[in-house]
Amino acid sequence: MSVKLQSNAKINLALSINYKRSDGYHDISSIMQEIDLHDTITISKNNSSAINIISKGISVPEDESNLCYVAAKLFLNHYKLNDGLDIIINKNIPIGAGLGGGSSNASTVIKGLQKLFEIRITDNIFYQLASKIGADVPFFNNGGIQYAEGIGDKLTPLPPLLSQYHFLLIFPNIQISTLWAYKEYKNYLENHLNESNFVPLSENIDFSLWSNDFEKVVLSTYPEIKKIKMDLNNSNSLFASLSGSGSTMFGVYDNLESIRNISDSFNAYQTYEALPI
Repeated sequence: MSVKLQSNAKINLALSINYKRSDGYHDISSIMQEIDLHDTITISKNNSSAINIISKGISVPEDESNLCYVAAKLFLNHYKLNDGLDIIINKNIPIGAGLGGGSSNASTVIKGLQKLFEIRITDNIFYQLASKIGADVPFFNNGGIQYAEGIGDKLTPLPPLLSQYHFLLIFPNIQISTLWAYKEYKNYLENHLNESNFVPLSENIDFSLWSNDFEKVVLSTYPEIKKIKMDLNNSNSLFASLSGSGSTMFGVYDNLESIRNISDSFNAYQTYEALPI
C-alpha cells in the first residue's frame, strides 16, 4: 500500500519582521497564501526499519537532513511504530526560493502517514509535531490564506479574497538562505521595534499596504532580483513582491491574459503561473 499526495507551495503576500526574541527567533507578521505550484509525495512501507528518501525532479538531500525524514521520524516515534518507509519526493518547487517547499513536504508527510497507518491525528498533535520541524510547517496543515504571527506559528484563517486573482512567479535561479537574510536584516532591528505596516485582509484589498521587509537586504544584495521587481511593476501588475526571504518574485494580476502578454519578458528565468488554493 502507498499514499500519494500533492504538496503545495506558498507565497508571502506581505511580511514584517518585528523583533528578535530571547530564544533567537524573530517575531513576524505575515499574510501567507497557499498556491497550486506543487511537489508530489509518495509514501509506502518497506520491509526494513529504515526511512529512505528518494529524490526525483529537482534534487534534494536524501539523508536525515531532509525535512521529510525529520517529519517521518517524529511521527513514527510519537506513535511508537517500527515500520520502515520509502518516501519519494517528486520536486517541482524551487529550493531556496521563499516558497516553503521543504516545510510543505514535511507537513504532507505527516498527512500521508496518517492515511498510511490509518491514524486519526488531532490538530493539536499535528501542531506539536510540525512546530518541532520548522516555523512554516503548521501553516500547511490547513493552508489556504492565513495571517501568521509569532515566529509564524500563530495562525488565523482569512477569507479567500484572492480567489479571483492570478500570480506570476519569477525564479532567478538564486538560492537565498533564510538564516542569512535574518542575519543581514538585524541592523534594522537593533534600536527599535518594527511594527508591521499592513493589516490582515478585509473585504477591500489595499495593495499599497503590503510589503516584505526582506526586500531591504535582498534587493540591495541581488540587483538582478531588484530588476525583476521593477519589470513586474511595469507590467501592469496590481502588486509585486518578494516571497519570504526570496529569491522568488511574484506579481499579482486580475486576469490571466495580462500574465500571458508579459511572460515572454521573463524568458531568461523559470516562471510559473499559479492560482491561490
